[in-house]
Amino acid sequence: MSCDIASHKSMAGQQQVSHYDVLQVAQNASHEEIRKSYQTLALQHHPDKRKNGFDVGKSADSDAFIRIDEAWKILRDEQSRRVYDAELMLQTCREEYFVNEVLRETDFETSQEENCRFHRCRCGGYYILPEESPLLETIHLSCDECSLIVQVNPP
Repeated sequence: MSCDIASHKSMAGQQQVSHYDVLQVAQNASHEEIRKSYQTLALQHHPDKRKNGFDVGKSADSDAFIRIDEAWKILRDEQSRRVYDAELMLQTCREEYFVNEVLRETDFETSQEENCRFHRCRCGGYYILPEESPLLETIHLSCDECSLIVQVNPP
């Protein structure tokens, strides 16, 4: 067992806006629905279509147009859309945490040699508790040997 905290950090998901959200369509939208939404949004946010070249929102519109264009480039092609959908599904699964077990901080043993707290996984690996103590919020930890995840609640 290694108590190298750098390799056993708690999992924190970052919420990102999907290409479907950018184009304001449902994930099961047809190619035609996506195309129409892209055209409408591109016209609204295209830098050359702005009436006033010195708008306060010019930079925001330019950024929005770039995101709209990137989303269209991925979703217009059937193959790249399939790949994107698979990646989106994988990301969603990671963010939702398939929790194997719910533990409390008191369920962790202290290793005097390694100077850390751990809980043995059913595979024989370990869940390593971060050094911050006591826990102030619920965290999720992954096993150092397998893909199981535990939820650790504060005392």
